[in-house]
Amino acid sequence: MNKAFLISGILFTLIFLLFAYWQLNDPDPILWVPVYLIPTYTAFRAISGKVNSELMVVLFILSGVAGLQTWVEMTAWEGFITDGLSMKTMNQELAREAVGLWITTFSFATFYFLDKKYN
Repeated sequence: MNKAFLISGILFTLIFLLFAYWQLNDPDPILWVPVYLIPTYTAFRAISGKVNSELMVVLFILSGVAGLQTWVEMTAWEGFITDGLSMKTMNQELAREAVGLWITTFSFATFYFLDKKYN
């Protein structure tokens, strides 16, 4: 087992499980919980070094484009947090969703390059 796969796999598995949990009280959890459970699964598989490079490319493209689409839906930048983590405006929600998607994009790129380097 490769240490880079182990560390990044554990880290991203925990992050995406937490993200999926936070989405349970979202207005549309049926969309966002699976969005974070898919990278949770890929991160979990990476712990044992089992990465499908082609799948990582497809997921990288999908999540990157979805993040960009979500970002451009904002009408103004209002930041992520005002006086707490609850949603105050739609623009804050869109910003958080876009950045969450880009974190998944980053994880897919990480696993792709680790797979190319070590396998």
